[in-house]
Amino acid sequence: MDRLIVAGRGGRRRHSLKPQKIVSAGRKIATTMLTRHLFKRKVWDNAAKRFNSTVVRGAPATGKVWENAADAVSDIPDGATVTVGGFGLCGIPENLITAVKASGAKDLTAVSNNAGVDDFGLGLLLETKQIKRMISSYVGENKLFEEQYLTGELEVELTPQGTLAERLRAGGSGIPAFYTPTAAGTWVQEGGCPIKYNADGTVQVESEPRELRTFNDRDYVMEEAIIGDYGLVKAWKADTRGNLVFKGTARNFNPECAMAAKICIAEVEEIVPVGELDPADIHLPGIYVHRLIQGKAGGVGGVGGVVVGMGMGMGMGGSCGWWWGG
Repeated sequence: MDRLIVAGRGGRRRHSLKPQKIVSAGRKIATTMLTRHLFKRKVWDNAAKRFNSTVVRGAPATGKVWENAADAVSDIPDGATVTVGGFGLCGIPENLITAVKASGAKDLTAVSNNAGVDDFGLGLLLETKQIKRMISSYVGENKLFEEQYLTGELEVELTPQGTLAERLRAGGSGIPAFYTPTAAGTWVQEGGCPIKYNADGTVQVESEPRELRTFNDRDYVMEEAIIGDYGLVKAWKADTRGNLVFKGTARNFNPECAMAAKICIAEVEEIVPVGELDPADIHLPGIYVHRLIQGKAGGVGGVGGVVVGMGMGMGMGGSCGWWWGG
């Protein structure tokens, strides 16, 4: 008796068939494989059609490089959570922030180490009241921020600086939560920290208590990861596949904000062809970056400049320091 050996997902199987049935069995197997292939092809074609039907205005036909910031941020909807890179006044995606301001997107939750200053960075979106909630660490340099928070126009979730960085990194790494000793026994862990005030100064929304556990006789606070709908980051250089190189202090928070975003939009000063960046110099792989724009250099201090910051207000990070970078 002839045997037909069939290899499939369940392993190799032997079938005892008469010679005339071997051809029939082979035809049946071939037909099944062709049907599966056509089905998968149809699924992918339909998916492609759906994607193309919802393509964003100004999107490139191929690749990640967009012509301008306005098009790159045009699909950020009202109510989106946006992670924004930068440390102090360094590494601020200023052209992207300006484009978001022009787009009119409102009720945004902005996740950023700083809240900018009165006329720069996220301060521009505070001026137009496009931000509903800030999740930040150091906010002591923006008088408008203070005014809006204390009068109930802005919700604020203060987070220790290192914890904020790790919440973003965890979001980009698929880690839903983690434990840290930072803030154990404080307002952050115990709850009751004012998130939103009423106009009369009474508290409308308070922070919730965080889970506390003890490991090796030390208390640890559970912190949940942050995942943003969009991420706005600033880098020094990129190749056309989105691999990013940061310069100086601009590397702080920008990689984490990129990783934590479902759609990362990077503003860079120079875009080079693939292969021109030394792999050892790449700080963030292009897999995390979805859109690129080349923005004009500017800001406070410039690339490689020095900005002296002395904070005199709320914050959960350093209150005075030197910030190097672009």
